[in-house]
Amino acid sequence: MAKKDSKEEVLNRVERRAAAYEYEYHGCTQCVLLALQQEFNLPGGSAALKAAGFWAAGTARMGNMCGALTGTMLALGLLAGRERIEDPLYGEEIDETSGQPRRLEFARASFRRFVQEFGSWICRDIQISQFGRSFDLHNPKDNEEFEKASGHETCSKVVGKAARLAAETILEMKAEGLAK
Repeated sequence: MAKKDSKEEVLNRVERRAAAYEYEYHGCTQCVLLALQQEFNLPGGSAALKAAGFWAAGTARMGNMCGALTGTMLALGLLAGRERIEDPLYGEEIDETSGQPRRLEFARASFRRFVQEFGSWICRDIQISQFGRSFDLHNPKDNEEFEKASGHETCSKVVGKAARLAAETILEMKAEGLAK
């Protein structure tokens, strides 16, 4: 992120990049993660991208936790997670209001922001809200129906918006000095 860019420019760029990745390459988790890695110079490189490989479409196409949200949480972990198992799980900074670790509170707020935007954190529920039905993307017939319904175009919009929401959290965490 260049210093001269406004917050809105950064958010727009992340949203466009993640959406474009989803539309062209698919894999919602990887698309969110990569767009955020690139924008914020997050660590992990191709190993993190590879590790995110089977989370798409609700974890291995099972329709569970939305892959775009998983990509968000992975990016937040790369940004501010512990680097050694011996380190405190969520850092040592405590939020005075909740009594909980501040980094954890940001991750929880990001999760809630996602659910507020999409109505759920479950892939199949988000599909129902976007398409009027869910798809079993492991099933060839359902996968074909998903394609006919312009599924990747619709999901690219979800992925872009999810990346934008994650970028907002990252900017907030950086402003609070909670990012490594």
